[in-house]
Amino acid sequence: MKRLLPILLLMAPVLAAANNTDSRSGQPAVNPKMQQMLEKIQAMQNCMKNVDKSALKALEQQAKQFSAEVKQLCAVGQRDEAQQRAIGFGREIAANKAMQLTKKCSEGLNGLAPDLAVAESYAESDKTRHICDHSESR
Repeated sequence: MKRLLPILLLMAPVLAAANNTDSRSGQPAVNPKMQQMLEKIQAMQNCMKNVDKSALKALEQQAKQFSAEVKQLCAVGQRDEAQQRAIGFGREIAANKAMQLTKKCSEGLNGLAPDLAVAESYAESDKTRHICDHSESR
């Protein structure tokens, strides 16, 4: 949600431009792809009204705490503990009802909404990826 709001704000000029009229005909100048994108954004906004904002806020706080814990574990060489913590947190995210609804709401916005699958991918034990290697690149 935190990443979604700036995206929607950045889309405001695009939305305003989509509402312009064609000076020759006085009719709205509507690009079909733009109209489709606007409809998807509107559908997502309507869907997001059903998401528990306090649950998302709580999840955001948990994510900040998780990030700090993992960075600390990685810094002191406790890679296995950090990886297990990441797997557990990934499972928590995947099971979180507010996050599930947020993911459902953003399904039609390819490339515009945050990729929630990244967080959920740590719910699966994948030996080719390690949370410490990922957190060090940030």
